[in-house]
Amino acid sequence: MIVTRLPALLLVAASLVLGACASDDDKLAPANPFRDEVPKRLQRLQADEAYRMARRSLDASDFDGAIGQYRAILLRFPFSDYATQAQLELIYANYKSYSPDSALADADRFLREHPRHPQIEYVYYLRGLIHYSRANARGDLLPWSESHTYDPTYARRAFDALGQLIQRYPDSKYAGDARQRMILLRDRLAQHDLEIAKYYLKRKAYVGASRRAEDILERFQGTSVIPETLTVLETAYRKLELTELADATASLSRANYGGPDQSVAKPAAQAADAESPEALRLPPVIDRQPAPTENPAAEDSETPTTRGGARLGDDA
Repeated sequence: MIVTRLPALLLVAASLVLGACASDDDKLAPANPFRDEVPKRLQRLQADEAYRMARRSLDASDFDGAIGQYRAILLRFPFSDYATQAQLELIYANYKSYSPDSALADADRFLREHPRHPQIEYVYYLRGLIHYSRANARGDLLPWSESHTYDPTYARRAFDALGQLIQRYPDSKYAGDARQRMILLRDRLAQHDLEIAKYYLKRKAYVGASRRAEDILERFQGTSVIPETLTVLETAYRKLELTELADATASLSRANYGGPDQSVAKPAAQAADAESPEALRLPPVIDRQPAPTENPAAEDSETPTTRGGARLGDDA
């Protein structure tokens, strides 16, 4: 009885297996998670349109709108050439929207990820401008502002950042403006230290006053505070009964500046006149040129295109 039923059971099992195979053939293969579902040409068109919208917002001074659009490009097209350009212009947008912390973070990230980008000089320059704007947030770099209430932290950072640009790229087109700003910053830092020396002198802390004045003479030669610094140093030496040093300081002051009645050199902020940093316009991130049209024949080409004279993605 069992022998007669065995062929029938085998036949049923075989039909079930064949039916399962047939049903599996009707199903779609699972999507490959490592394969782009959108064609490359369509991706480039989408990224190009997103970038154009962001750039229009930037040119229209809608910096908050541009920031959101640039960040959307970084999320949607993180490995495209447009993402690199979005990172670059995002620094400028944050700077113009008075978000220095975000601008500095974006600048540092760009320097790490694209150290050989054609626009790298501009990023170094922009870092210096961000610190400079903080140092002059309340007009503290103007010659009539109060030195004793001035916090020199951002001025020192701006001076160091602009100095880094000049050290790395001395022939950069931004170097001239950077040097002008450094002259003003150096003069302002010297004024701040002079106020400290005068405070020590007023409080009869003559040793502290003399040491601060000596430090100014060593570090800030050529600034507008040197004549007054020599006067403070001479006074401190006489109070300390260091007559020989006081006489030598007085002789040095007369030889170089003609005595206390002689008019001293103008501060750097005034001597710069029309070439002062405030009179210089901030250059654009990239030249304002129309973007080239998409080339259908280059659908699968990975050659970087140009946007306003800056080669996108040329950061290797």
